[in-house]
Amino acid sequence: MATTRIIPASSITPGPATIIVTLPGRQTIRSRVFMVELRPHGVVQVAFTSGDMITLSARTMVGSIERPTRRRPPRPPSLSNAS
Repeated sequence: MATTRIIPASSITPGPATIIVTLPGRQTIRSRVFMVELRPHGVVQVAFTSGDMITLSARTMVGSIERPTRRRPPRPPSLSNAS
């Protein structure tokens, strides 16, 4: 089950979570964050893996969807060919 949160832009970090940003007069960006740069005067610049790059106020709220990581079952021990 995915965890959905609303977070301020200042707490965005690169990683596997999908960030959702709706901009006026433009399509919604729904992508993973590639890079975040905190700039002076409360500005956050965000680059997405989709190729989009936006500048937000540090207090802008965005949606974050974190999917649980899949845990792989342990591999059975391999049998060696003892001759």
